[in-house]
Amino acid sequence: MTAERSIHATIFSLLLVGLWTISGWVFYSFLKDQVAPLIAGITLSWGIILLILYVSFKRTNWRWWS
Repeated sequence: MTAERSIHATIFSLLLVGLWTISGWVFYSFLKDQVAPLIAGITLSWGIILLILYVSFKRTNWRWWS
């Protein structure tokens, strides 16, 4: 059971890091000199990404850390 939890935690963290990197790169490539829209865009995209992850995990009744 602990091996399964560590695998799930690793998958979850790699997914978040990958999505963070892609969203940061996309927003930086389009908004290089504009700091406020850059921060707002990354924050908004992360809010949407985390909301989608939360809703999908709730619908499947997936309990990783319980």
